[in-house]
Amino acid sequence: MRFALLAFCAALSVTAQEPQSPPSSTPGSAPAQKVSPASPQASAPKAGEPAQTQPTPPSPVSPTQAPAPPSPAAVLRVTTRMVVVDVVVTDGSGRPVTDLKGQDFEVRENGKPQKIVGFGFQHPNPVSTGSDSHYKPPVLPPGVFTNLRDLSNVNGPPTILLVDALNTQLKDQMYLRQQLVKYLEHIEPRRNVAIYTLGRRLRLIQDFTSDPDLLHEALKKVSGQSSLFNQEPQSFEEQFPGLDTESSDQAEAQMAQELKDFEAEQEAFQRDVQVRMTLDAMNELARNVAGYPGRKNLVWLSGSFPLTIFPDQTSGRPFATVRQYADDLRKTAALFSANQIAVYPVDARGLVGTFMPDASHGGAVYARPSGGARMGRDMQQAGLALNTSHYTMNELAGQTGGRAFYNRNDIDHAIALSVTEGSTYYSLAYYPEDKDLNGKFRKIEVKLDRRGLQARYRKGYFAVDAQPPDEKTAQAEFYSALAPEAPLATALPFIVRITTPAKDQEKNKDAVIVDFSVLPTAITFQPQGGLQHAQVEFVTRAFDPKGKPAGTPHADMVSTELKPATYSDILKRGLRFRQVVNLPPGKYVLKMGVRDGLGNQIGTLVAKVEVPQAQGHLPESP
Repeated sequence: MRFALLAFCAALSVTAQEPQSPPSSTPGSAPAQKVSPASPQASAPKAGEPAQTQPTPPSPVSPTQAPAPPSPAAVLRVTTRMVVVDVVVTDGSGRPVTDLKGQDFEVRENGKPQKIVGFGFQHPNPVSTGSDSHYKPPVLPPGVFTNLRDLSNVNGPPTILLVDALNTQLKDQMYLRQQLVKYLEHIEPRRNVAIYTLGRRLRLIQDFTSDPDLLHEALKKVSGQSSLFNQEPQSFEEQFPGLDTESSDQAEAQMAQELKDFEAEQEAFQRDVQVRMTLDAMNELARNVAGYPGRKNLVWLSGSFPLTIFPDQTSGRPFATVRQYADDLRKTAALFSANQIAVYPVDARGLVGTFMPDASHGGAVYARPSGGARMGRDMQQAGLALNTSHYTMNELAGQTGGRAFYNRNDIDHAIALSVTEGSTYYSLAYYPEDKDLNGKFRKIEVKLDRRGLQARYRKGYFAVDAQPPDEKTAQAEFYSALAPEAPLATALPFIVRITTPAKDQEKNKDAVIVDFSVLPTAITFQPQGGLQHAQVEFVTRAFDPKGKPAGTPHADMVSTELKPATYSDILKRGLRFRQVVNLPPGKYVLKMGVRDGLGNQIGTLVAKVEVPQAQGHLPESP
C-alpha cells in the first residue's frame, strides 16, 4: 500500500500542475450527485478533470439529506479476507530475536492450523553517523494537500503518544509530563512520533514528525487538566461528618444511608460517562491513524481505567452500582487490531505504595467505633481498583499485541521500551480456512519452533462481515470529524488541489475551487449488473481564523455506476470530484472530508486559504 500511495500522490502532483478545467457543477451544495458512465447524460472522469455531475440547485446542507446506501443483499460481496498478525519475539532477557524464518512459525485459528501465505520481518535501519537524522517527506506542489504521508517505516513503525488527562489525577499529570520530557531528550533519531491528549475530548497536539525540537515544542502545550473525572473522590463521611449510617438514631441512620446510596449512584453514572468518553476517543484515534499502512504503536499514558465497579458492601443497594465494561473494551481492541495498532499502556502513577490513609484523608470516619473495619474495607477496595486497572491494561495490550507497564517510576524508560519493542516484529498473513463470517470471536495462536522465546501478538479477531452503522450514526460520526478542532482522519486517503481566484479575475471573483481525488483502493466498490457501484460523500466547510463557521457548508453524495474501462482508469488515477466554494475576500481555514458510504471509511483534511481583494474593488466599511 505504501508504494501505491507514493504513486498516487505522484500522479496527482502532476495533474495539479495542469491547466484548470471549468467547474462541472453548480456552486453550492447538492444532496445527491450521480456519476454514471453507462448513461448518455453523464461522462466518466478524465485525467486531470473532476467527475462530471448533473447540476442541481443549491440547497441547505443537512446530515440527513444524503440517501442511504443500497441494500447489501442485492449485491455480490467478497468475503475471503486475509488476516495479518504482527508478532514481536523476544528472548529470555527481553532482547528482540531477529533471525527467524517463515518455517519457524505456526499459526492456529481456534486450534486449527492455518497456511501462512505471507511472511515479513521489520527492523529499524541504523542511522549512519553524520547523516541527516530527520526524515523529509515528499514536497507537494503549491495548493496541493493530502491527509496522508509516507512515514518511511524503515525507521520503525509510527508511534502515537496519548497523554490521558481524563483518567489521570492532576498530581500524577505533572510527574508524567516530566517523564515525557526525559524521554524526548533521548529519543532515537528518525523516529516518527505524534502526540495526542485526552481531556474533555481528543486533541492532536503534534502530527507525526521525527524532529525532536517540534516534539519538545508540542509538549509545552500539554498542561495539567483538572476535571470532575480525575479528582480524588471525597467520601460521604468526609462531606457529612455529622451523619453516621450506624447511628443509634434510626432517622439519622436512614437519612445517612440514603445520602450514601445517592452518592454511590452518582459516582457510577460519572464513571459510565468517563468510560464512554475514553472508548469514544480511542475509536476516534483508531480512525485517525487507520490510513497509515502497516503496524502502529500506541503508547497510552493513563492513571487508571478500571473495567469493573464492584458491589459496595456498605451500601443499602450494593449491586445497584455494579458495572462491567469488558465487552466495550473488546470491541475497541478489535478495532485497534483490525487497523494494526498495538497498544502499550503505561501507568502514569508510577510505583504505587501503601493504601494506608494519610494526612490527605479525613480521619473522622476512622475515629468512630467501626473505624477499624471501615479502614480495612477502604484499603481492600483501593487494592482491588488498582488490580482491576492493571488487568484492563494487560487485557488491551494482550488483545492488540502490545505490552503493559506499571508499578515502575521510570516512566520515560517504559515509554522507550514500548517504542523499541514495537519496532522489531514479524508479519504473518493467512486466509482463514473457516469462511463463515458468523460474528464470533476467533482465537489466534502463534507457536515457535524454538524454545525459550516469548511471542506477543493479537489474540484473535471477530469474524464479522463489516457493515457500516446506520446512516444517522454514520453521518453524526462524519460531521463530528469535520469539526475545526477534530484531528485529521486518514482511513480514507485523498488529495486536493485548491485554486483561489486571482486578483485580476473578472468572473467568479469569490470562487474557491476544490478538486478532490480519492485513493480508489480505499473505496468500497460493489459489482452489480456489470458495473462498479460506490457512494462517496464530499464535504467542504469554511471557518474564519478563530474557528467560526464562514459561508454555507458544501456537501455532495456521488453515486457511481462505472463500466469496466472507466473503473480501470479510476483505479489508476483516483476518483475525482470538484466543489466550488464562494467566499468573500479574507483568510479562511477549509476543513474537507470524504466518506465512503458503503464502507463508512472517513478521511479529513485541513488547509489555509486566502481570497484576495479584487483589483479596483474598494473594501466595505465596517
